Amino acid sequence: MGLAPSKQLDEVGSAADRSAGPSTIRWPQTGEVIEHGPNRYLIGEALGRGSYGATYACTDQWSNSLVVKVLIPNQQTYEQVRVNWQREITSLLTLRHPNITYVYDAFELSHTFHIVMERCGGSVTALFSLPDYDGDDWLLPIARCLLQAIGYMHDHGYVHKDIHLRNLFWTYVRNELMPHNSQSVTFKIGDLGVSRLEREIRNYRPTVPWMVAPEVLDETRFGPAGRPTDIYHAGLVLLAIAMGIEPSFTADEILRGVPRETAEQLSPPFGPAIGQALRRKVDERTPTAFEFWRALSLR
Repeated sequence: MGLAPSKQLDEVGSAADRSAGPSTIRWPQTGEVIEHGPNRYLIGEALGRGSYGATYACTDQWSNSLVVKVLIPNQQTYEQVRVNWQREITSLLTLRHPNITYVYDAFELSHTFHIVMERCGGSVTALFSLPDYDGDDWLLPIARCLLQAIGYMHDHGYVHKDIHLRNLFWTYVRNELMPHNSQSVTFKIGDLGVSRLEREIRNYRPTVPWMVAPEVLDETRFGPAGRPTDIYHAGLVLLAIAMGIEPSFTADEILRGVPRETAEQLSPPFGPAIGQALRRKVDERTPTAFEFWRALSLR
């Protein structure tokens, strides 16, 4: 189910009605089969809806467990949404990595924009409710996956800029010999549509307010947003994994360095390693994802 990036983005939707409004939009229906080229998708339950559109479970003709993300014009024009959709596809097609959610297909249909991706099990926040949860057991396996993905993005010139607990997913790895009884788990970063080439990064507000980086609150004092912003967000995610809860920091606490102070209370090597990633000034943080991993994995 390969997707040729340049041809796909140049040709897709060339006959679409750019002036389509909400009244012309047709939402997918449970049980409906959508065909695009050689691919057939059976639409399942609706998983969620927001200002961007909606997400549905689906399977393809190979019985892969997938989701289809349907984007719609809302506060933006049809062409503006199309540009954002193309940006998300470009990011997903460029950033092919085992620890980044995988895109299968993309197309326009019924005045909406579709992205078909693998379906993950859920966000890592679900782990906190496990009866025997121990952050020390989970931290390194999650960190290895998370930091590999970040390192790969940075090596290709991208910055995610909005990594948080709800777009870091756990998922089972399919065992072809026992496809309905897999016990192998891996972790993947999603929401690549918000990623930008580092040279295009501008100030922004993150999806989760307590995960705002100091440089977003005060660039003059702490430096510009960029790769170190992803390192900071990774530090916050791993702090939460270690603690087994989703902490909450006010803007004032972030500016005073409370996240770093909280991390440094953890036992070595986790405390010092995460604390270094949570330094307020971007040039004082751990410089790369691999160095962050190396500091965490010291035993």
